[in-house]
Amino acid sequence: MFEVLVAIHNVLRWVVLIAAFAAIGTAWQGVLSKRAYTRGDRLRSVALVASVHTQLLLGLALYGLSPIVRTGLTDMANAMSTRGIRFFVVEHIALMLLAVFVIQAGSIAAKNADDDAKKHKRGAIFYTLGLLLVLGGIPWFRPLFPGL
Repeated sequence: MFEVLVAIHNVLRWVVLIAAFAAIGTAWQGVLSKRAYTRGDRLRSVALVASVHTQLLLGLALYGLSPIVRTGLTDMANAMSTRGIRFFVVEHIALMLLAVFVIQAGSIAAKNADDDAKKHKRGAIFYTLGLLLVLGGIPWFRPLFPGL
């Protein structure tokens, strides 16, 4: 079961990245071109938020099932001194929780802005910050396509 969830989590990572790049690209394009905030812009925002929330729920399930996390939580001194364990016990989950918070806040801020320019600007800034957090939390030391 754990391996199946990890595989789904790995695939969904790419969905999150694609949704983030799409939302960020159109948000920055809207800022630079001063165009209207469209239904398509909102849908890209919703797709990004939905994908990061789905990834978060799956990640929380994995956190509870992970043998690495269990090992780390039983011996925090060792976990903090071992990069691979520390990453999954503390760093990955902290960065990803913060990323979800920033992306969600950006979606709300953009939706509630009173003009199109502010909607684009808020989305662009928050989604870019969220993506940077996601990129910082990806385990780049592991295969990007496990099992291949």
